[in-house]
Amino acid sequence: MDEDQDPDSPNETFHDTIDGEILTPKEEREPETLLGTELKKKKKKALNDLRTRLEDSLINYTLIGEKYKSNDHLRDIELWGVPLLPSRGQDRTDMILKKFLKAKDYNAQNALEMIGKTVMWREDFNVDKVFDEMFGPDLDNIGYIEGRDKAGHPLCYQMFEAFKDKDMLRNRLGSKDSCEQFLRWRIKLMERCVRKLDFKHDGADSVIQIIDVKNIPRQFLNEIFQGSKKYFSILQENYPGLIYRFVIVNVPMWFFAFYTLNMRLMTRKYKVMYVKPSAITETLLKFIEPEHLLAQYGGVGRIGGEFTPNDKVLEKKIKGYTTENIEIATSEVGLTVYWDVTVTGSDVTYKEEFVPEDEGSYNVLVQKGNQIGRMTSNSFHVNEPGKILISFANPTSKSRKIFYRYKLKPFQAMYTQPVQD
Repeated sequence: MDEDQDPDSPNETFHDTIDGEILTPKEEREPETLLGTELKKKKKKALNDLRTRLEDSLINYTLIGEKYKSNDHLRDIELWGVPLLPSRGQDRTDMILKKFLKAKDYNAQNALEMIGKTVMWREDFNVDKVFDEMFGPDLDNIGYIEGRDKAGHPLCYQMFEAFKDKDMLRNRLGSKDSCEQFLRWRIKLMERCVRKLDFKHDGADSVIQIIDVKNIPRQFLNEIFQGSKKYFSILQENYPGLIYRFVIVNVPMWFFAFYTLNMRLMTRKYKVMYVKPSAITETLLKFIEPEHLLAQYGGVGRIGGEFTPNDKVLEKKIKGYTTENIEIATSEVGLTVYWDVTVTGSDVTYKEEFVPEDEGSYNVLVQKGNQIGRMTSNSFHVNEPGKILISFANPTSKSRKIFYRYKLKPFQAMYTQPVQD
Protein backbone atom coordinates (compact mmCIF):
# COMPACT_ATOMS: atom_id res chain seq x y z
CA MET A 1 0.00 0.00 0.00
CA ASP A 2 1.09 3.60 -0.52
CA GLU A 3 0.83 5.01 3.00
CA ASP A 4 4.54 4.50 3.71
CA GLN A 5 5.77 6.27 0.62
CA ASP A 6 8.37 8.97 1.09
CA PRO A 7 6.46 12.22 1.71
CA ASP A 8 9.34 14.26 0.29
CA SER A 9 9.27 12.64 -3.15
CA PRO A 10 8.54 15.09 -5.99
CA ASN A 11 4.92 15.79 -6.88
CA GLU A 12 5.57 16.86 -10.47
CA THR A 13 7.70 15.35 -13.22
CA PHE A 14 8.05 16.58 -16.78
CA HIS A 15 8.90 14.13 -19.54
CA ASP A 16 10.15 15.25 -22.91
CA THR A 17 12.51 12.27 -22.54
CA ILE A 18 12.11 9.11 -20.48
CA ASP A 19 14.29 10.39 -17.65
CA GLY A 20 12.70 11.24 -14.34
CA GLU A 21 11.02 9.72 -11.32
CA ILE A 22 8.94 6.65 -12.15
CA LEU A 23 7.01 4.32 -9.85
CA THR A 24 9.38 2.59 -7.48
CA PRO A 25 8.62 -1.01 -6.50
CA LYS A 26 8.20 -1.27 -2.75
CA GLU A 27 10.94 -3.87 -2.39
CA GLU A 28 13.45 -1.43 -3.95
CA ARG A 29 12.79 1.48 -1.60
CA GLU A 30 15.31 2.70 0.93
CA PRO A 31 15.60 0.87 4.28
CA GLU A 32 13.50 2.30 7.09
CA THR A 33 15.15 5.07 9.13
CA LEU A 34 14.64 6.20 12.74
CA LEU A 35 12.44 9.01 11.42
CA GLY A 36 10.36 6.41 9.60
CA THR A 37 9.96 4.41 12.79
CA GLU A 38 8.69 7.47 14.66
CA LEU A 39 6.30 8.24 11.82
CA LYS A 40 4.87 4.72 12.05
CA LYS A 41 4.25 5.20 15.77
CA LYS A 42 2.45 8.47 15.05
CA LYS A 43 0.30 6.78 12.40
CA LYS A 44 -0.59 3.88 14.68
CA LYS A 45 -1.59 6.19 17.54
CA ALA A 46 -3.67 8.36 15.21
CA LEU A 47 -5.41 5.29 13.76
CA ASN A 48 -6.37 4.02 17.22
CA ASP A 49 -7.62 7.48 18.13
CA LEU A 50 -9.71 7.73 14.96
CA ARG A 51 -11.18 4.27 15.50
CA THR A 52 -12.39 5.29 18.96
CA ARG A 53 -13.81 8.63 17.81
CA LEU A 54 -15.51 7.11 14.75
CA GLU A 55 -17.02 4.23 16.73
CA ASP A 56 -18.50 6.68 19.22
CA SER A 57 -19.85 9.02 16.54
CA LEU A 58 -21.47 6.18 14.59
CA ILE A 59 -23.08 4.62 17.67
CA ASN A 60 -24.35 7.99 18.91
CA TYR A 61 -25.27 9.08 15.39
CA THR A 62 -23.25 12.31 15.52
CA LEU A 63 -21.06 11.82 12.44
CA ILE A 64 -23.51 13.55 10.09
CA GLY A 65 -25.73 16.62 10.28
CA GLU A 66 -29.34 16.65 11.49
CA LYS A 67 -30.91 16.85 8.03
CA TYR A 68 -29.29 13.53 7.04
CA LYS A 69 -30.37 11.55 10.11
CA SER A 70 -33.77 10.73 8.65
CA ASN A 71 -32.07 8.65 5.95
CA ASP A 72 -32.24 5.09 7.27
CA HIS A 73 -29.49 3.84 4.95
CA LEU A 74 -27.03 6.12 6.75
CA ARG A 75 -27.44 4.26 10.04
CA ASP A 76 -25.02 1.60 8.83
CA ILE A 77 -22.58 3.75 6.89
CA GLU A 78 -20.28 2.35 4.23
CA LEU A 79 -17.78 4.02 1.93
CA TRP A 80 -17.06 2.32 -1.40
CA GLY A 81 -18.54 -0.92 -0.13
CA VAL A 82 -16.44 -0.93 3.06
CA PRO A 83 -18.23 -0.68 6.47
CA LEU A 84 -16.96 2.24 8.54
CA LEU A 85 -17.76 0.79 11.98
CA PRO A 86 -14.31 -0.09 13.42
CA SER A 87 -15.67 -2.74 15.81
CA ARG A 88 -16.45 -4.94 12.83
CA GLY A 89 -12.70 -5.47 12.72
CA GLN A 90 -12.28 -5.36 8.95
CA ASP A 91 -8.78 -4.63 7.64
CA ARG A 92 -10.36 -2.80 4.72
CA THR A 93 -11.92 -0.34 7.17
CA ASP A 94 -8.47 0.53 8.48
CA MET A 95 -7.27 1.09 4.91
CA ILE A 96 -10.01 3.67 4.41
CA LEU A 97 -9.33 5.38 7.73
CA LYS A 98 -5.61 5.64 6.97
CA LYS A 99 -6.37 7.55 3.80
CA PHE A 100 -8.41 10.15 5.65
CA LEU A 101 -5.73 10.39 8.34
CA LYS A 102 -2.99 10.96 5.77
CA ALA A 103 -5.05 13.70 4.11
CA LYS A 104 -5.27 15.48 7.49
CA ASP A 105 -1.66 14.93 8.58
CA TYR A 106 -2.75 12.22 11.02
CA ASN A 107 -4.98 14.50 13.07
CA ALA A 108 -7.74 12.10 14.19
CA GLN A 109 -10.40 14.77 14.87
CA ASN A 110 -9.84 16.48 11.51
CA ALA A 111 -9.96 13.11 9.77
CA LEU A 112 -13.23 12.27 11.53
CA GLU A 113 -14.78 15.54 10.37
CA MET A 114 -13.56 14.85 6.83
CA ILE A 115 -15.25 11.43 6.85
CA GLY A 116 -18.52 13.01 7.97
CA LYS A 117 -18.33 15.68 5.25
CA THR A 118 -17.62 13.00 2.64
CA VAL A 119 -20.69 11.01 3.68
CA MET A 120 -22.87 14.14 3.51
CA TRP A 121 -21.41 15.24 0.15
CA ARG A 122 -22.23 11.83 -1.33
CA GLU A 123 -25.82 12.29 -0.20
CA ASP A 124 -26.06 15.82 -1.63
CA PHE A 125 -24.43 14.80 -4.93
CA ASN A 126 -26.50 11.59 -5.19
CA VAL A 127 -23.35 9.64 -5.96
CA ASP A 128 -25.06 6.26 -5.71
CA LYS A 129 -27.46 7.27 -8.50
CA VAL A 130 -24.81 8.13 -11.11
CA PHE A 131 -24.66 4.49 -12.16
CA ASP A 132 -28.29 4.70 -13.23
CA GLU A 133 -27.67 7.83 -15.32
CA MET A 134 -26.92 7.68 -19.05
CA PHE A 135 -24.62 10.41 -20.35
CA GLY A 136 -24.51 9.47 -24.01
CA PRO A 137 -22.10 7.54 -26.27
CA ASP A 138 -19.95 10.61 -26.93
CA LEU A 139 -18.79 10.60 -23.30
CA ASP A 140 -18.80 6.83 -22.99
CA ASN A 141 -16.22 6.74 -25.80
CA ILE A 142 -13.71 9.05 -24.11
CA GLY A 143 -13.45 7.34 -20.72
CA TYR A 144 -12.06 3.85 -20.20
CA ILE A 145 -10.85 1.71 -17.31
CA GLU A 146 -8.54 -0.88 -18.79
CA GLY A 147 -5.51 -2.70 -17.40
CA ARG A 148 -3.24 -2.09 -14.42
CA ASP A 149 0.26 -0.82 -13.87
CA LYS A 150 3.08 -3.04 -12.60
CA ALA A 151 2.14 -2.26 -8.99
CA GLY A 152 -1.51 -3.23 -9.54
CA HIS A 153 -3.10 0.25 -9.77
CA PRO A 154 -6.09 0.28 -12.17
CA LEU A 155 -5.61 2.54 -15.21
CA CYS A 156 -8.32 5.08 -15.98
CA TYR A 157 -8.14 6.92 -19.31
CA GLN A 158 -9.80 10.24 -20.11
CA MET A 159 -9.29 11.19 -23.76
CA PHE A 160 -10.27 14.77 -24.51
CA GLU A 161 -9.37 14.89 -28.22
CA ALA A 162 -13.06 14.48 -29.05
CA PHE A 163 -13.62 18.02 -27.78
CA LYS A 164 -11.92 19.43 -30.86
CA ASP A 165 -15.39 18.99 -32.36
CA LYS A 166 -17.03 22.37 -31.76
CA ASP A 167 -20.53 20.91 -31.58
CA MET A 168 -19.53 18.46 -28.86
CA LEU A 169 -17.68 21.22 -27.03
CA ARG A 170 -20.78 23.40 -27.10
CA ASN A 171 -23.17 20.58 -26.18
CA ARG A 172 -21.11 19.29 -23.29
CA LEU A 173 -19.60 22.46 -21.85
CA GLY A 174 -21.72 25.26 -23.26
CA SER A 175 -23.98 25.82 -20.26
CA LYS A 176 -24.03 25.46 -16.49
CA ASP A 177 -26.29 22.39 -16.71
CA SER A 178 -24.09 20.68 -19.31
CA CYS A 179 -20.96 21.36 -17.23
CA GLU A 180 -22.69 19.81 -14.23
CA GLN A 181 -23.54 16.73 -16.30
CA PHE A 182 -19.93 16.48 -17.46
CA LEU A 183 -18.81 16.66 -13.83
CA ARG A 184 -21.25 13.90 -12.88
CA TRP A 185 -19.87 11.78 -15.72
CA ARG A 186 -16.33 12.23 -14.38
CA ILE A 187 -17.48 11.27 -10.88
CA LYS A 188 -19.20 8.20 -12.30
CA LEU A 189 -15.93 7.23 -13.99
CA MET A 190 -14.11 7.74 -10.70
CA GLU A 191 -16.64 5.58 -8.87
CA ARG A 192 -16.13 2.85 -11.47
CA CYS A 193 -12.40 3.10 -10.76
CA VAL A 194 -12.96 2.71 -7.03
CA ARG A 195 -14.92 -0.48 -7.67
CA LYS A 196 -11.68 -1.94 -9.06
CA LEU A 197 -9.96 -1.49 -5.68
CA ASP A 198 -9.98 -4.19 -3.00
CA PHE A 199 -8.51 -2.13 -0.11
CA LYS A 200 -6.46 -5.07 1.11
CA HIS A 201 -3.01 -4.85 2.68
CA ASP A 202 -1.08 -5.91 -0.44
CA GLY A 203 -3.85 -5.14 -2.91
CA ALA A 204 -4.88 -2.16 -5.00
CA ASP A 205 -5.98 0.88 -3.00
CA SER A 206 -5.52 3.72 -5.52
CA VAL A 207 -5.77 4.36 -9.25
CA ILE A 208 -3.78 6.08 -11.98
CA GLN A 209 -5.64 8.55 -14.18
CA ILE A 210 -4.18 9.06 -17.65
CA ILE A 211 -5.54 12.26 -19.21
CA ASP A 212 -4.92 12.68 -22.93
CA VAL A 213 -4.92 16.29 -24.18
CA LYS A 214 -4.02 15.45 -27.78
CA ASN A 215 -5.27 18.13 -30.20
CA ILE A 216 -7.08 19.80 -27.33
CA PRO A 217 -8.47 23.14 -28.62
CA ARG A 218 -7.30 26.21 -26.76
CA GLN A 219 -10.84 27.50 -26.39
CA PHE A 220 -11.63 24.23 -24.61
CA LEU A 221 -9.05 24.91 -21.92
CA ASN A 222 -11.01 27.57 -20.11
CA GLU A 223 -14.09 25.36 -19.97
CA ILE A 224 -12.44 22.07 -19.05
CA PHE A 225 -10.13 23.53 -16.45
CA GLN A 226 -12.78 25.64 -14.82
CA GLY A 227 -14.69 22.40 -14.42
CA SER A 228 -11.52 20.63 -13.37
CA LYS A 229 -11.05 23.00 -10.46
CA LYS A 230 -14.28 21.66 -9.01
CA TYR A 231 -13.39 18.09 -10.01
CA PHE A 232 -9.96 18.17 -8.34
CA SER A 233 -11.50 19.81 -5.27
CA ILE A 234 -14.05 16.99 -5.01
CA LEU A 235 -11.32 14.37 -5.34
CA GLN A 236 -9.18 16.00 -2.64
CA GLU A 237 -12.05 16.41 -0.20
CA ASN A 238 -14.00 13.20 -0.80
CA TYR A 239 -11.62 10.64 -2.37
CA PRO A 240 -8.46 11.06 -0.27
CA GLY A 241 -5.58 8.83 -1.30
CA LEU A 242 -7.54 7.14 -4.08
CA ILE A 243 -5.53 8.77 -6.89
CA TYR A 244 -1.98 7.44 -6.99
CA ARG A 245 -0.94 9.68 -9.86
CA PHE A 246 -2.21 11.80 -12.74
CA VAL A 247 -0.41 11.24 -16.04
CA ILE A 248 -1.16 13.93 -18.63
CA VAL A 249 -0.01 12.83 -22.09
CA ASN A 250 0.35 14.42 -25.52
CA VAL A 251 1.15 17.72 -23.85
CA PRO A 252 1.91 20.51 -26.39
CA MET A 253 4.43 23.24 -25.63
CA TRP A 254 1.79 25.94 -25.17
CA PHE A 255 0.06 23.78 -22.56
CA PHE A 256 2.99 24.29 -20.19
CA ALA A 257 2.45 28.05 -20.17
CA PHE A 258 -1.15 27.43 -19.17
CA TYR A 259 -0.04 24.89 -16.58
CA THR A 260 2.23 27.36 -14.79
CA LEU A 261 -0.74 29.70 -14.29
CA ASN A 262 -3.49 27.26 -13.42
CA MET A 263 -2.66 23.58 -13.03
CA ARG A 264 -0.22 23.81 -10.16
CA LEU A 265 -2.86 25.13 -7.78
CA MET A 266 -5.37 22.48 -8.80
CA THR A 267 -3.02 19.49 -8.55
CA ARG A 268 -0.73 20.56 -5.71
CA LYS A 269 -1.73 17.57 -3.54
CA TYR A 270 -1.18 15.00 -6.29
CA LYS A 271 1.71 13.49 -8.12
CA VAL A 272 1.45 14.68 -11.70
CA MET A 273 3.49 13.49 -14.68
CA TYR A 274 3.45 15.53 -17.91
CA VAL A 275 4.52 13.63 -21.03
CA LYS A 276 5.22 15.11 -24.46
CA PRO A 277 4.11 13.13 -27.54
CA SER A 278 7.63 11.96 -28.39
CA ALA A 279 8.12 10.27 -25.01
CA ILE A 280 4.73 8.63 -24.36
CA THR A 281 5.53 4.99 -25.13
CA GLU A 282 8.97 4.89 -23.47
CA THR A 283 7.66 6.68 -20.38
CA LEU A 284 4.48 4.67 -19.85
CA LEU A 285 6.20 1.33 -20.46
CA LYS A 286 8.44 2.13 -17.50
CA PHE A 287 5.55 1.32 -15.17
CA ILE A 288 2.90 -0.37 -17.34
CA GLU A 289 3.33 -3.75 -19.01
CA PRO A 290 2.60 -3.64 -22.79
CA GLU A 291 -0.38 -6.01 -22.45
CA HIS A 292 -2.00 -3.50 -20.07
CA LEU A 293 -1.15 -0.34 -22.04
CA LEU A 294 -3.66 0.71 -24.71
CA ALA A 295 -2.44 0.37 -28.29
CA GLN A 296 -2.61 4.10 -29.09
CA TYR A 297 0.05 4.69 -26.44
CA GLY A 298 2.45 2.01 -27.67
CA GLY A 299 1.14 -1.11 -25.93
CA VAL A 300 -0.98 -3.96 -27.25
CA GLY A 301 -3.97 -3.49 -24.96
CA ARG A 302 -7.38 -2.84 -26.47
CA ILE A 303 -11.05 -2.93 -25.65
CA GLY A 304 -12.44 -6.27 -26.86
CA GLY A 305 -10.81 -8.57 -29.41
CA GLU A 306 -9.13 -11.96 -29.14
CA PHE A 307 -6.70 -10.99 -26.38
CA THR A 308 -7.01 -9.87 -22.77
CA PRO A 309 -4.45 -8.37 -20.35
CA ASN A 310 -3.93 -11.92 -19.06
CA ASP A 311 -2.39 -12.94 -22.39
CA LYS A 312 1.33 -12.45 -21.78
CA VAL A 313 3.37 -10.35 -24.19
CA LEU A 314 6.80 -11.46 -25.43
CA GLU A 315 9.63 -9.06 -26.15
CA LYS A 316 12.50 -8.86 -28.62
CA LYS A 317 15.17 -6.23 -29.17
CA ILE A 318 16.08 -5.05 -32.65
CA LYS A 319 19.39 -3.23 -32.86
CA GLY A 320 20.08 -0.31 -35.15
CA TYR A 321 20.55 -1.06 -38.86
CA THR A 322 19.55 -4.71 -38.40
CA THR A 323 16.64 -7.03 -39.12
CA GLU A 324 14.77 -9.34 -36.76
CA ASN A 325 12.22 -12.13 -37.25
CA ILE A 326 9.36 -13.58 -35.23
CA GLU A 327 8.30 -17.13 -36.09
CA ILE A 328 5.02 -18.77 -35.07
CA ALA A 329 5.01 -22.49 -35.83
CA THR A 330 1.76 -23.82 -37.33
CA SER A 331 2.26 -27.57 -37.75
CA GLU A 332 -1.43 -28.39 -37.22
CA VAL A 333 -3.89 -27.77 -40.04
CA GLY A 334 -7.31 -26.23 -39.38
CA LEU A 335 -6.21 -23.60 -36.86
CA THR A 336 -6.46 -19.84 -37.00
CA VAL A 337 -3.46 -17.87 -35.76
CA TYR A 338 -4.06 -14.47 -34.15
CA TRP A 339 -1.29 -12.03 -33.29
CA ASP A 340 -0.64 -8.50 -32.04
CA VAL A 341 2.63 -6.70 -32.71
CA THR A 342 3.96 -3.27 -31.81
CA VAL A 343 7.39 -1.61 -31.89
CA THR A 344 8.76 1.34 -29.94
CA GLY A 345 9.48 4.06 -32.48
CA SER A 346 7.59 4.67 -35.71
CA ASP A 347 10.38 4.04 -38.22
CA VAL A 348 10.59 0.21 -38.24
CA THR A 349 9.23 -1.52 -41.36
CA TYR A 350 7.72 -4.98 -41.29
CA LYS A 351 6.29 -7.83 -43.38
CA GLU A 352 3.96 -10.68 -42.39
CA GLU A 353 3.85 -13.90 -44.42
CA PHE A 354 2.98 -17.58 -44.17
CA VAL A 355 5.85 -19.93 -45.07
CA PRO A 356 4.68 -23.52 -45.79
CA GLU A 357 6.77 -26.56 -44.89
CA ASP A 358 6.34 -28.00 -48.38
CA GLU A 359 9.07 -26.50 -50.54
CA GLY A 360 6.80 -26.90 -53.53
CA SER A 361 4.22 -24.50 -52.06
CA TYR A 362 4.38 -20.73 -52.34
CA ASN A 363 4.75 -18.27 -49.51
CA VAL A 364 1.59 -16.29 -48.76
CA LEU A 365 1.99 -12.57 -48.12
CA VAL A 366 -0.35 -11.71 -45.25
CA GLN A 367 0.51 -8.04 -44.89
CA LYS A 368 3.30 -5.68 -45.78
CA GLY A 369 3.45 -2.28 -44.13
CA ASN A 370 5.81 0.62 -44.70
CA GLN A 371 6.12 1.53 -41.02
CA ILE A 372 4.56 -0.30 -38.13
CA GLY A 373 3.83 2.77 -35.97
CA ARG A 374 1.34 1.62 -33.35
CA MET A 375 0.00 -1.88 -32.80
CA THR A 376 -0.91 -4.03 -35.78
CA SER A 377 -3.19 -7.07 -35.40
CA ASN A 378 -3.81 -9.85 -37.86
CA SER A 379 -4.92 -13.46 -38.26
CA PHE A 380 -4.35 -16.30 -40.69
CA HIS A 381 -6.19 -19.60 -41.25
CA VAL A 382 -3.75 -22.49 -41.61
CA ASN A 383 -4.52 -24.90 -44.48
CA GLU A 384 -1.14 -26.66 -44.49
CA PRO A 385 1.77 -27.02 -42.04
CA GLY A 386 4.21 -24.15 -41.93
CA LYS A 387 4.91 -20.98 -39.94
CA ILE A 388 3.95 -17.35 -39.67
CA LEU A 389 7.06 -15.25 -40.33
CA ILE A 390 7.03 -11.59 -39.26
CA SER A 391 10.11 -9.68 -40.42
CA PHE A 392 11.28 -6.31 -39.11
CA ALA A 393 13.90 -3.89 -40.45
CA ASN A 394 15.30 -1.05 -38.35
CA PRO A 395 16.75 1.67 -40.61
CA THR A 396 17.94 3.84 -37.71
CA SER A 397 20.94 3.71 -35.38
CA LYS A 398 18.71 3.40 -32.30
CA SER A 399 17.70 0.07 -30.84
CA ARG A 400 13.97 -0.64 -30.69
CA LYS A 401 11.81 -3.07 -28.74
CA ILE A 402 9.30 -5.41 -30.36
CA PHE A 403 6.33 -6.52 -28.26
CA TYR A 404 4.14 -9.33 -29.54
CA ARG A 405 1.69 -12.03 -28.51
CA TYR A 406 -0.15 -14.74 -30.37
CA LYS A 407 -2.60 -17.59 -29.94
CA LEU A 408 -3.84 -20.50 -32.04
CA LYS A 409 -7.52 -21.40 -32.00
CA PRO A 410 -9.53 -24.07 -33.85
CA PHE A 411 -11.18 -22.66 -36.94
CA GLN A 412 -14.97 -22.42 -36.67
CA ALA A 413 -16.70 -22.33 -40.02
CA MET A 414 -19.71 -20.05 -40.36
CA TYR A 415 -22.76 -21.73 -41.85
CA THR A 416 -25.78 -19.87 -43.20
CA GLN A 417 -29.31 -21.20 -43.49
CA PRO A 418 -30.17 -21.70 -47.20
CA VAL A 419 -32.85 -19.35 -48.48
CA GLN A 420 -36.02 -21.16 -49.54
CA ASP A 421 -38.47 -19.84 -52.07
